Amino acid sequence: MKATRILLFLSPLLWFAPGLIPVDASPGLMLLNDLYKGLLGKFPWNAIMAFLCYTYARQIGREAWPWVVGSLVFPFIAPFILGFMSPSYGSVAYEQHRSGVASPAARAAEGPFATRFPLLNGYLENLPKTAQAEPKAKMDLVKANFEFAVLLAPEKLDAFVAEATARQLTVWSRAEDSVVRVFGAGLVQAGLTDSTTLWLRGASPDRKVAVAIHKPDGSPTKYFEYYPTVG
Repeated sequence: MKATRILLFLSPLLWFAPGLIPVDASPGLMLLNDLYKGLLGKFPWNAIMAFLCYTYARQIGREAWPWVVGSLVFPFIAPFILGFMSPSYGSVAYEQHRSGVASPAARAAEGPFATRFPLLNGYLENLPKTAQAEPKAKMDLVKANFEFAVLLAPEKLDAFVAEATARQLTVWSRAEDSVVRVFGAGLVQAGLTDSTTLWLRGASPDRKVAVAIHKPDGSPTKYFEYYPTVG
């Protein structure tokens, strides 16, 4: 995205650059002069600039097609203005900036099992010792700063596990009557905690979702509980 923004900023300079180059009678420089003053505003160069405007506008959460048209009508002005536009809240560029610059890098929680996985540990304490060994052995190897607990319908489990795996989250599940209780954990960047929580709530919209987040600065673990929206 940074490279695209640099090209947008350089767009006006492409028009003024020939004035800085002595053309004389050199065929090579004359061709360069024609390229800058003639071809850059025509196909396929204008299409390339229009595509850059389209992709960049979408990344910063702006309406893309007005900038595409603007780049074709004002090929050396519209891209330059677009390069100064700030990302909209919730856009890809906004999330990248917030997760990569404003927030510290994710760091795995340290300490005993009960400290690193409080949600799962609280549940396992109510089970027989023999039933605790397998989930503890599996989850104890997971490096995590984010833990969750949800209840799912059995038919939703496979799709949920596939999505969790894509998000690099490790899960453990246990069938209970007509539902499946699922615990999961993994490393989640601070800028992605909101979107991860929204995914969990969407996967189990009619039941409570619990989340535990360990802060990288060692401050107390944050606990959140989300309940179904009534009405």
